[in-house]
Amino acid sequence: MAGVSAPAARSFTVAAAASSSGTTFGSRSPLAASPFHRGFTSSKQAATALSRRELLGSGAAAAALVPPLAAQAVVPGSSSATMAAAVAAPVAGVQMGELTTELDSYGVERLALQPEGWNSWSWRGEKVNWLKSGDSGPKVLLIHGFGASAYHFRYNVPELAKQCQVYAIDCLGFGWSSKPVVEYNGYKLWSDQIADFVREVVGGDEKVVLVGNSLGGYNALATAARHPDLVRGIVLLNAAGRFDEPGVIEEAQAPVKSLWARMVGQVSASLKRSAVYASFVFTKQPARIRQVLNQVYVAPGHVDDDLVRSISLPAQDPNAPEVFYRVITAQGEAMNRLLDKLDDMPLFLLWGSKDPWCVPARATQIQRYYPAAERTDLVSGHCPHDDHPDLVNKELIRWVTNLDAPATA
Repeated sequence: MAGVSAPAARSFTVAAAASSSGTTFGSRSPLAASPFHRGFTSSKQAATALSRRELLGSGAAAAALVPPLAAQAVVPGSSSATMAAAVAAPVAGVQMGELTTELDSYGVERLALQPEGWNSWSWRGEKVNWLKSGDSGPKVLLIHGFGASAYHFRYNVPELAKQCQVYAIDCLGFGWSSKPVVEYNGYKLWSDQIADFVREVVGGDEKVVLVGNSLGGYNALATAARHPDLVRGIVLLNAAGRFDEPGVIEEAQAPVKSLWARMVGQVSASLKRSAVYASFVFTKQPARIRQVLNQVYVAPGHVDDDLVRSISLPAQDPNAPEVFYRVITAQGEAMNRLLDKLDDMPLFLLWGSKDPWCVPARATQIQRYYPAAERTDLVSGHCPHDDHPDLVNKELIRWVTNLDAPATA
């Protein structure tokens, strides 16, 4: 997978339990230790069509291996409060609902899971799920990773809303957004979606800070690079993404394939699709989803029923297997090329140092291409915003609110 399969495959973003990107992140791979690998060996012949680099070379493949789960009983929080209720839609094609919070088992406020999703925005004839909280302050848009949804920012939205106008969106193909069987190669679909969302829903003259985890980090970076007029700054939470390597010829630059090569490619694609589809059957147990999540979370207490449900419920869509297959086999622009287009835009790397997939060395690589990036490492996993939200919220608020602060002498 030569493309940004990286975001799509290692981006697990809790994706691994869904069923986030496709490039290797160094030589390290979660394949050997992953429970998905053990479950997948029973279809070993089909799996040979997928290279080690493609099969969980990043978490995306793992994500795609997870099938729909039967809905589990909702465990309500000890308290619930309405955060916002919209009376009228701000623009045509937008429907708004109620946003509520609850207290988790530790007494910490978070979004309450709404199995039907939150607000709806019509984009290119498809339904896009999103939510918003906060009436003043900088505008912040949260972008989830592979297989996840806006709910993955359940602990961040209530806290950030105290000082910011916070939005979160489900990228097309994930969460409670539509899952159309369309072209995902290049991932430009998502940067276009995010840019239009900022223009049509967020609105106003003020630029937005994009915050993305895993594949969502790649999408945040790609959107900023392609639409700098809309973006004030970028925060990457263990972002997935590939870098060009010396001596590697990009697909677009390679010679035209021979007829035989094209035939082999078609057969290979067919086997890959069969392997991914079959994996939905082999890894359908809730315990498998929890196992994968626990591999990339440092705080196991946050891997709860609602988190599992937020991943499994959207995956019941009949188009989910094909969408996941198309995403993990897609290609996209290298991160170093996107970084070259930023033109001094503020960039903050907020990295979980215990991430077994998007390891800290990846943040260091980003800094080599973009030395102006600020960086803070946290003792957390692949999804630091949900793993240790208290630390992430503090850093996010500090960085975002200081973006426009006057420089001190």
